[in-house]
Amino acid sequence: MAGNDNIEKNEMNVEAAFSEKEVLDEQNTLNNEEVTEKNCTEEEEGENNNLKFIKRIEELEKQCEEYLDLARRTRAEFDNYRKRSAKERESLYDDGFSDAVKSLLPILDNLERAVNFSQAESSSLSEGVEMVLKMFKDTLVKMGVEEIEAEGKKFDPDFHNAVMHIEDENYEENVIVEVFQKGYKYKNKVIRYSMVKVAN
Repeated sequence: MAGNDNIEKNEMNVEAAFSEKEVLDEQNTLNNEEVTEKNCTEEEEGENNNLKFIKRIEELEKQCEEYLDLARRTRAEFDNYRKRSAKERESLYDDGFSDAVKSLLPILDNLERAVNFSQAESSSLSEGVEMVLKMFKDTLVKMGVEEIEAEGKKFDPDFHNAVMHIEDENYEENVIVEVFQKGYKYKNKVIRYSMVKVAN
């Protein structure tokens, strides 16, 4: 009997060993399946995270482009403002300068009349007035003020003011016959229009 007990024990041990092995194999299979499922889930999560990062990067790049565009537009607006301000300052200076010169022109006119009147007499006073007139004109030229040419030229409403018209066949049509008051300009801006007589 002892022999049968040993055989039964051995058979039970063998069965237990096979059962343990089957259990261990089953557990390994389940663990492998869990690991595979876990790996798949981790890969899916990793892909989802990568997609999230890519989407976030695209959003940030778009936002960066918007900020760059805004910076460029702001800089362009500032450049335009600076140019406009410089033009306005120059225009204000030119306007003030023109007004100052315009207030001096009647004095110039009177000096020219005095020279024309005194040419009949030869005196030191006449010579002095002529010298003052020449200095005055030279100073205006240095300042950039130019006399508008008129007599014998075609009438141009941008520079001349026709105060009288005459019918004369000796002159072409729209030719300035006489200048009553000289005109002046500064940087192509008329300070005072020439007052003229025009032939029709």
